[in-house]
Amino acid sequence: MFMLFLTVKVFVFNWSAWRLSLFQNSAFGKFKALSPTKITFIFCLFILAPIDVQSQSELHPKAKFSFDNKNDRELINGKKIKTQGTSFCEDRFGNANNAIYLFGNEFSYVNLGNYPALKPKVGSISVWFKIERDVWSGKGYRANPIILTKSRKEDNFFEAYGIYFELESKKVTTSSARDSLRQVVVQSNEAIKMYEWHHAVITYDSSFFNLYLDGELQRKAIKKYETAFMEGDSVLVGFSANKKNSRYMEGAVDDIQFFDKVLTEREVDELYQEPNPNRFRLYLSWGLQILALVLFIAFVVWLITKRYKAVLQKEQDKNKLNAHLNELETKAIRSQMNPHFMFNSLNTLQRFILEKDVDNAHLYLTKFSRLLRKMLESSTSDSISLAEEISILDQYIELENLRSDNSFEYEISNSIADSEKIFIPIMLIQPFVENAIWHGLMARKENRKLKVSFVNLDEKRILCVVDDNGGGREQSLKKKDPFKKKSLASEFIKQRLELIEKSSGISCSYEFIDKKNETGQSLGTTVNIILPKLNTL
Repeated sequence: MFMLFLTVKVFVFNWSAWRLSLFQNSAFGKFKALSPTKITFIFCLFILAPIDVQSQSELHPKAKFSFDNKNDRELINGKKIKTQGTSFCEDRFGNANNAIYLFGNEFSYVNLGNYPALKPKVGSISVWFKIERDVWSGKGYRANPIILTKSRKEDNFFEAYGIYFELESKKVTTSSARDSLRQVVVQSNEAIKMYEWHHAVITYDSSFFNLYLDGELQRKAIKKYETAFMEGDSVLVGFSANKKNSRYMEGAVDDIQFFDKVLTEREVDELYQEPNPNRFRLYLSWGLQILALVLFIAFVVWLITKRYKAVLQKEQDKNKLNAHLNELETKAIRSQMNPHFMFNSLNTLQRFILEKDVDNAHLYLTKFSRLLRKMLESSTSDSISLAEEISILDQYIELENLRSDNSFEYEISNSIADSEKIFIPIMLIQPFVENAIWHGLMARKENRKLKVSFVNLDEKRILCVVDDNGGGREQSLKKKDPFKKKSLASEFIKQRLELIEKSSGISCSYEFIDKKNETGQSLGTTVNIILPKLNTL
């Protein structure tokens, strides 16, 4: 869009000078034959052209030397300049080969030429310069010439106009002389900084001679004579070409312009504020660099994102596989625990039958079938609601109490609200309750008590406490037959908890606490089981 706007502006500027001849040389019939699109375009040109012309600078130099891209010709008249012992360098905007550098000796100078546009009797001269070293070699007055041309052949008071860098004061000095009695010298108010670009403008007529430095008027001097120029003498840059006062300049010059009028302060400031002629090219270069950087960053981000997604997908696939393996392994362990429970229950039923205790056998079978049905209904899932787990535990303990001829008391307490909405791993508490009954309470002769309680541990975990007042683990171990096969329940539970912790990322464990009195006698066993909340409805 920006380039299109520039193209239209340039085309409008070129068309504005030609549009009058378009109508003078075109019959009304021909104009009438134009297409609506062309008529609209021409109408826009006539509307925009005056705006464009008005927006152009009112400054029209008679001669201009920009040196852009090693250009050694004057831009308006096309005349070639003569350079001796110089090189092209960066201008004040940093554009390469857009300014001329002089090396501060008699073999380094620029001859701009000798024609009327460079020698206006009433005029203004604008030059950008940068002093990089004060050159003391040479002789005569102590000033390095920036630009000058002569008014006569004599060695003194010879400048028609001249701009110098004064060596001692480090100030810019300008001068104009007709002879020893008609001369004017103007100096800048402050010393200039070396290695920096500065803008000097002199304006003059037969009444005044003015110096501007970096857009600011330094001094307005009375002149009262008409400027004269030596016939045949050229305008020189960086060299005085004077036998008595032979001096040189080391530094750079750029954008030298000549006007045939006295510039106003606003016009001088306009010259000083003149933007970079290559700014659009610079903007384009910056834009391309930024675009390249953005594309590179986008490419790197894309590569990193692609790599990250690949690693993430690989990790997800690995986690899914591990979770699936854990699930299969958990189901395998559960499938081993269920027969273990059912085997013990059927043994009890068999005992009732062998003892011909038909009533207890019938009652036991009824309760066992109900419990078995609930277990089968929940067997397809890895988790169960806390309320359902408590119900199954209650029926199981009731069965075990019936199996032991109602020889113990039990209590199940739950302080967790909405227990039907909280899910825990299935069949993890039952083996601990079984151990508490048959390896704890059965070792005690009377007053047997069992308590199972559920409390909230934190947002992700539940604490289940199985407490009995039986004989304790030490007594149980003493009575155990060393040749009897070790129970697999504890090992199954340990494996299940490890798999659940890997799958859910929630820490879960169990702990046995042996209760003893002051004399060391066992008071029973407490088991603290930390269960994860697998999900909440």
